[in-house]
Amino acid sequence: MTILKYVWFGLLLASIYLIYSENYFQITWHFLPKELKNLIHIFSKTELELLDINKTEKVFTKDELKKYNNIENGLYLSILGQVFDVTKGAKHYEPGASYHIFVGCDASLAFVTGEFDENEITDDVSELSLEKIKALDDWVQFYKTNYIYKGKLSGRYFNEDGSPTIESLKIKQKLIDAKKEIENEEKKKKLFPTCNIEWKANIGTTLWCSKRSGGIERDWIGVPRMYFEMPGSKQHRCACVNLDSKEYKENKGNFKEYNGCSTTSIKCNIK
Repeated sequence: MTILKYVWFGLLLASIYLIYSENYFQITWHFLPKELKNLIHIFSKTELELLDINKTEKVFTKDELKKYNNIENGLYLSILGQVFDVTKGAKHYEPGASYHIFVGCDASLAFVTGEFDENEITDDVSELSLEKIKALDDWVQFYKTNYIYKGKLSGRYFNEDGSPTIESLKIKQKLIDAKKEIENEEKKKKLFPTCNIEWKANIGTTLWCSKRSGGIERDWIGVPRMYFEMPGSKQHRCACVNLDSKEYKENKGNFKEYNGCSTTSIKCNIK
């Protein structure tokens, strides 16, 4: 099984080299299956983070990491298999402090759930949504910026030699998908900007559109509509819509008028 793993890994790297060398890129890339394109993207130079297999880099076992849970030995924690020295933040991480639960182990799930029960501490984040995976990666970036990176933790995300596991690659793919989803959402906000909203006890909620509502500068005003990301969904936000636009006509099923609001009114009061 170990031999097959390295054969597969070698073939993947060879494919990357071939594709990025000579003049074959445009032709070869077009015919590659989506799954291989995703893996190549993960292993490309812009995604070196997971391929950073430094033979001199420390790879901790779970038992070794457990020793770094006090001021004398140092305070280390792991998130998505990456180990950081947080000793300089001892007031937050030392025994008895609020975040000591994270020290000496990988408690990745708790970073986004806020569940600090010792019996529920786990590094398994496979059930998290793309949005929460992105939030977890924001924590990783926080530790990289503010604390000292010490190495990797062998187990769910890295092998004993520091190479990424399949689970690690899955997380990386989810991050790519999450970034795409965020980009798509930003595009939608530009097409369907958020309404201005004000609440007063005597009149309720007032919704209105302007040429700058939602922070989006434009040459049209629009009318308030309930915007549902997916038809049939119960979750919605107030969006300013240009009724004459092609985008509105193509996504008409995602919108619903507010009760008591005139079809063409740019301002509505809703109870």
